[in-house]
Amino acid sequence: MFMDRYFIMTVDVDPPVFSIPSFIVKDGTVLLLNLFDKYKLKATFFVPSIVAERFPDTINEIVERKHEVACHGLKHDPREIFLDVNKQIQTIRKATETIQSVTGLRPLGFRAPLFKINRKCWAALQENGYIYDSSVVSSPLFGSHKMFFSAKPFFLNTFETGKNNDLIEIPVSVNPFLLVPLGGTWMRIFGLKWCKVGVKINLAFKTPVIFYIHPKDVVPRKYGKTWYYYRNTENCLRMLEEVIKYAKRSGAKFLTACELAELYKRSPYKRHEIISNSNVSDL
Repeated sequence: MFMDRYFIMTVDVDPPVFSIPSFIVKDGTVLLLNLFDKYKLKATFFVPSIVAERFPDTINEIVERKHEVACHGLKHDPREIFLDVNKQIQTIRKATETIQSVTGLRPLGFRAPLFKINRKCWAALQENGYIYDSSVVSSPLFGSHKMFFSAKPFFLNTFETGKNNDLIEIPVSVNPFLLVPLGGTWMRIFGLKWCKVGVKINLAFKTPVIFYIHPKDVVPRKYGKTWYYYRNTENCLRMLEEVIKYAKRSGAKFLTACELAELYKRSPYKRHEIISNSNVSDL
């Protein structure tokens, strides 16, 4: 499908919880923005509408620095996917309109909280005019699916709303030797070498690397609900910088998720990579 090597940096800007103070959202986002500026790369920030409402200046700084702002749900509540399709349509519409009211731009991409996704949510995304989702992790350890999804982007046909539109799924990358997502908490736990091996293997097979990180990962601290909330936070920004440098040395082109989706839409081979309604489990 792809002749080039692509790296998509994604940031999940989760709302603060009792163990994550509000300043971490702001400080962590600025640290990431400064790092991305240093290496002249554009990223995709998945933002819940509640975060856009609470931190409008921070979210608008993302836009001002020419990064993509995508939707990460209404309140970062994974229970949203258990709503029926009509309620999910309304929930996603509300989140979309809130983000658009803050940024002036309508989000075109979506990532479900905690990677929890199902067919009804995909249908609701199509009904709201989204062009891609990035919630699937190509691993039996994640998600609510009965099938093992492709590691490369693919098209979904869902007919829940009576519409036959193609939604592109951009799976989050994993390390094939340990099937958890590349980045975030997992990079802090398993280390830089594990992460670079995962990037190397994906790039070798011309599979776009979909890397993820949180602002909370890069703000040093020694407290949290449990140890993995803060493990290696003091080293995470440095590790992320090393991953970026490694990807650049490997010849990877950095794109936003939306740019990758548009590239994929134009591919003459796209019709051979459709996952249909009948292949996807419904919760």
